[in-house]
This record gives sequence, C-alpha cells and structure tokens, in this order.
Amino acid sequence: MKIPVRIGLVWAIAVGTWLLAACGGSTPSSASGLAGPAEVGSTAAPPHGTPTPILTASSIPSTTLLPVPTRTPRPTPTVLPTFPPDTEVAGINLGGLTMAEARDLVYPRIARPLECSVGATTFVIEPDDLDLEVALDTLLTEVSHPANREGDTHTEAEKTWIPHPVPFRFDETALRQKLAASVPQVVISPTLDVRIDATDPISRSFVFFPQRVVDIDRAVRQVEDRLRWPRLSRHIRLALRYDHPDHGNPVNNNGAPPGAMKPPPRASFEQVRQQVDAMAEQWDGIVGFYLYDLASGATVTRHENTVFSGASVMKAAILLHAYATLPEFTEEEHQWIAEMIVESDNLAANHVLAASASGTGTEDALVGATMMNEMLKSHLGLQHTYQYMPYEAADYLIEVRGMTIQRGPEHEGPPPYTEADPMLRTTPAEMSRIFLEIDRCSQGKGPLLRTFTETLTIDRCQEMLDWFAQNADDTRIRAGLPATVRVEHKSGWIEDMQCDVGIIRSPGGDFVLAIYLYRETDQLYDAVAAPVIAAFARMVYTAYNPLVASD
Repeated sequence: MKIPVRIGLVWAIAVGTWLLAACGGSTPSSASGLAGPAEVGSTAAPPHGTPTPILTASSIPSTTLLPVPTRTPRPTPTVLPTFPPDTEVAGINLGGLTMAEARDLVYPRIARPLECSVGATTFVIEPDDLDLEVALDTLLTEVSHPANREGDTHTEAEKTWIPHPVPFRFDETALRQKLAASVPQVVISPTLDVRIDATDPISRSFVFFPQRVVDIDRAVRQVEDRLRWPRLSRHIRLALRYDHPDHGNPVNNNGAPPGAMKPPPRASFEQVRQQVDAMAEQWDGIVGFYLYDLASGATVTRHENTVFSGASVMKAAILLHAYATLPEFTEEEHQWIAEMIVESDNLAANHVLAASASGTGTEDALVGATMMNEMLKSHLGLQHTYQYMPYEAADYLIEVRGMTIQRGPEHEGPPPYTEADPMLRTTPAEMSRIFLEIDRCSQGKGPLLRTFTETLTIDRCQEMLDWFAQNADDTRIRAGLPATVRVEHKSGWIEDMQCDVGIIRSPGGDFVLAIYLYRETDQLYDAVAAPVIAAFARMVYTAYNPLVASD
C-alpha cells in the first residue's frame, strides 16, 4: 500500500521539527500558517509572502541514534539438592528434604535426653550433662552421597536405608560422674538361692548371689550406643554386675582351697531339709537320708531309721570289726581288706570276717559275722544293723550244711518299709554312726578308743578312713563332688536298692552323709539310681560350699 504525499509531507515536517529542536534550532510554524511564539534570541520571521522552505532528507542534520533497551529476563531460582527418596537417618525419612530441613529434623532427635533406670531408680541424662557435640553436617553429607563412600558395595536401592552411626564426642568423665551420683550404691542385696538344672529337675545346687551394683563401664557403653544409634529407644536399663567386697574373686564350681578367700555364707540346715524333701518327692520310691555336721552335731534327716538292705555298705562295719579284734594284719589280710573296700569284693569280705574270728572259710566267716553283730549292738547301740550270714553263703550253709540261719522280721523299725534283706540290714542313721565313731576315734575321741584299748589307736582309726578314701566307686556320692574333695565312703547296691555312705571333707565344712534309694522293682539300674545319689550329694556339698554367681 502507498502512503499519500500529504501524509508523508506532514510526517517529514514533524520529524524535522523534532530534529531542529534537538539541535537548538527554531520551531517552524504550524500547518495552518500561524506563527508560533518567538523564542528569546531567535531571528525574525521572513517577510509575509516569503515561501517556507521545504525540508528534504539531505537537509536534515545527522545524529547518533540510541539503542532501544531490551527487557532483562527474571532470574530463575536455584534448585537446592534434596535427599533421595526413603533416605533415613535417626529413624527420620529425609527423602525430598534439603540439607537445612534435614538438619532441623535430625538434631532434635539425636539430642533427645536419655532416661536411665536401675531397680526403682530413674534419672535423665541431658546432652549438656555430657558436653555432647554432634558432627551432624558430616553425617548428612555422607548420607547424601552414599555412592562416594569408599568400600560401599551396596546397590543403589540399598543405599537409602543403610544405618548410619552418628559421629559425636562427649565428656566421658562427666558421664561417669553423672552415673555415680545418680545410681544407688547397692541395687540388689546378696542372696543364697537354689539353682535347679533345667534338663534334670532333681539335680540342684545352692548358689550365692553377691550384691549387685551398676556396672559403670558397661553403662558408659550403653549410653554410647544410644547416642550412636538414635533410632534405638531412649530408655536404658542399666547393666548390673556382681560385687564381691567380702569374697574376692568368685569361686569356680570346683570350690576353692581353704584360705584362698573368704567363703560365701552357707545354706541353713532348714534350707537343706527343704531341698531334700523336694528332691525325694521326685523319686518313685523311698529315700533314706542322713546328714550329720561334724562341727556342730546338727542333722538333717528323712526316713533315717527306715530299715534297708545292708548290701556292700556293710563292709564298713566288717572293716571296723576287723580292726577292733585284730591288733595287726598279715600281708594277705591287707590284700583282702583292699579288695573288700576298694573293689567291694564279697569273697574278700568273707575272708576278713573269718580272720576276725581267728579262722578261715565260710563257717568261720559266719562266726565272725555273729561277733560283729554283738559288737555293733553292745558297744555302739545299733539295733537294726546286722549280718546273719556271710556274702553268697546261702547255698553252702543252708543247702549243703543244713544250717538254720537267723532272719530278721518282715517289717522292722519305723515305716515306711522296704523289702529289706532279712539277713543283712541297716539304716541310714546307724551306718552313719559307724563312720562317725571311726572319725571320732581318729581324733582321740569317742567310745571305740575306750572300749578297744588293745587294738584301736588314733593312727589305726585314721588308717580305716584312708581305706575308705580309696573306694573305686565314682558313680554315686563321688560323682556329685569336685574331684579335689576327699571322700571316705562305702557304697552298695542290690536289685531294688542303692546306697552310699561316708564322710565328705569340704572347704566349707566336714560332714557325714548317707543316701539310700529304694524302689519296688526287679532291677534298679545304676543309670537310674546312681545319678540321683550324686544329685543329693551335690546339693549338700553346695550347701556347705555354695557356688558363687559371676558375670
């Protein structure tokens, strides 16, 4: 489209006027021919009728055109880095949060107070109590760049939930002082209790539990763990330890040599009685039990006067009778004694009985047995301990020789009753009396030395105890005691009864112990009865020598 000439001319005049004004020139008159106001210092207008000059492009003075300003774009906001989804620190999901936002959330969780409890005491540990310093920026930086951690073999999916320990520092001395000032001096007082074997309820031991105090070293580690892993509960049940102020180092299960340390307190005889009854209730049969404390004379008993078969334990009485009647032994007699006590040989026992009657053979052994019965009854007052016939002699004496052998009554002594051998009997209390009198004799006391002045001496009575200490049976009383403990005992067993009687020399005290087990059965096997006898022995031993609980 073409622009009309008049319009173009008007546009040119306007531009020219603007340029003249910019250059300091006069302003031309308007298109209507009216003159504009004269400016100060301007030249006079041309005379009327003088034609106005027409501006051309060449007549417009040149000038420098300013660049048109461009719009400055609005700055784009910087996007702050955020944590990957499901990134977790101190149990807080940091996914999508910035470093500053994460810091504001994580620090309060790390710096939460710790609530500590021990017994009935509860107290709080504040961060200021420890002068706690947390390297939080270090932790968050590490978490935000898990791939840069040296040695990290986790997959990208795993990196978001890797647990991160909190790097921190604290004043351990201040923590120890806080703990020492806050916890009670003694948390649990010392006690003596019974520990029952979980797999064998009849087996039990007395255990001394020393006083328990807060284990400060372990408590410090507990606090460190809670600070390092804030996701854990902020409640701490402080660890305890056994304190042995009066007992030195805890004894082991085998006891301790005398003088090595102050022994723990012994169980009372009432506590022993309670355990004897509890154990006996678990035995399907009759339990005969006799405990005699050699220092005090105190006893603990159960069916101690019930009559049981004498079995091989009667060989203890045979040994005493031999020493009481023979002032010395031949080499052969020594051999018989060894076989009778150490190996529990029956025929050797018959030889000793015969030698006690200054004879040989089975008939002389019967004479010796009769002499022994009289000695036990008249000098020791034993009413139910006797042997009417030598061992394994029924066929010869009754069937071959046609002898009538004395027999005891069907029921003898107080109930409960056992099917006791009618020709070989004793009771737990009476057999214990034999060991007790031999021990008294070895100390220069008792009726034996007064009665058998020509044959018995302190040394000879000690010699009898030494024989008992060589007993080879280690499955009954011996099995329930530490190997280092001396046991002077004689055991016995038949089809329906097993027993063991003797003196135990222990660090916590010496005592006579008799344990008899009877069950109405055709065969009471060693595997059944022997461990029970051992369990009774162990219980009594630990009453005198309690095990000491240790950490």
